[in-house]
Amino acid sequence: MQSSAILASILRTRRAMRMTAPELARQRDRQWAALQPALRRTPALADLAGKEPGAFPVVAPADMRRDYGAWNSLGLDHDRLCRAADAAETGSAEGIIDGLGVGWSTGTSGQRGLFIADANERADYIGQSLARLLPLRAMLRPQRIALHLRANSNLYSDVGGRFFAFRYFPLAEPAAATREALAAFAPTILIAPPHRLLALAEGNGCGVSMPALRHIFFGSEPMSEAEIDWVGEVFGVRPRSIYQATEGFVGAACTAGALHLNEHSLAIELEPVADTPGFRPVVTDLRRHSQPVVRVRLDDYLELAGESCACGYAGRVVRPVAGRVGDIWRWGRQAIAPGAVADCLDSLLGVPALWQVIGGPQTVELRLDPRVPAESAERAAAQFRERLSIPVAVSLSHGRPAEPFPKRRRVVWHD
Repeated sequence: MQSSAILASILRTRRAMRMTAPELARQRDRQWAALQPALRRTPALADLAGKEPGAFPVVAPADMRRDYGAWNSLGLDHDRLCRAADAAETGSAEGIIDGLGVGWSTGTSGQRGLFIADANERADYIGQSLARLLPLRAMLRPQRIALHLRANSNLYSDVGGRFFAFRYFPLAEPAAATREALAAFAPTILIAPPHRLLALAEGNGCGVSMPALRHIFFGSEPMSEAEIDWVGEVFGVRPRSIYQATEGFVGAACTAGALHLNEHSLAIELEPVADTPGFRPVVTDLRRHSQPVVRVRLDDYLELAGESCACGYAGRVVRPVAGRVGDIWRWGRQAIAPGAVADCLDSLLGVPALWQVIGGPQTVELRLDPRVPAESAERAAAQFRERLSIPVAVSLSHGRPAEPFPKRRRVVWHD
């Protein structure tokens, strides 16, 4: 991948970060107009190409998963794309499509989603990420970036050169082995899901040394404020959020720590979620031409976090994704969002206690690590029910929660 294309994306993104909200809106209009030729070549969208965004139906990620052949502008059929994505994960040459990045990613629901990106789109993604996440001075010196992923991806693997070295660390690898490999790599930037950051922090007493570490980013699954605080204390670097979905690079935390929606390259509608102060996003990726994403409704639960930010970027500020809309607990008109559940239990049990809680119409089951003393567990369950005004019984079960692979899901609703 050409470093010049990444640099161009960095400069373009940093320029957009100085735009006002009306200027960003005008830029999105221009990007929408430039997207129309790709829409005309995309079977699922061709009939509506040239119309205003509101004329397009709102769809779910599952609609795209049914037939990826209908959702790309390159004339590639579903089976061909799936073979290419499988080949990218196994490292097989058979099935690879020259010049195209195809792979699987795991959304917040845990369902695999296929992504397609040509060389320009991959360079643009890397450039946007660096510009949105790092201060300018950090891009003027070499960076070693440790990526903790379910599977390797050529979205990053052929990026390199003088300033950026990416290293893949598989999530299936035991945490102890990962600690040794991390110490040898000496990353300046660490990117991982929260459950892996917590495992690495727990083992920090085993002699993990990362003296060059300057930035930690988390994504893929929710991380509570208490967990962010604890990991920050252990490593001396406070983790910041990346909001990445199969459907696009939705948001990133600025250097001031606020999570902004990436409204320089995406059109994001926020649909109110009944009986809560939150929203679910409907995403249109305006710079994605190989695999157009137009008005795709995600299951992420978002809450706004203020009108503006000291960093000056005009993208709306939201709280980090706290869970799925489908995991909001509901009894009649009473709704409890996953973030409120996690914050309450973290305050009662401490970090990094292992727990999972499953809500339902008749009962709430709290699964606790057996190392939690029985008396403490009973007290925590009673306080948990009282603090959140849970109208059903809270039962306790002792047993180590399931291993969080590929994603941790601590707050669940089963109807």
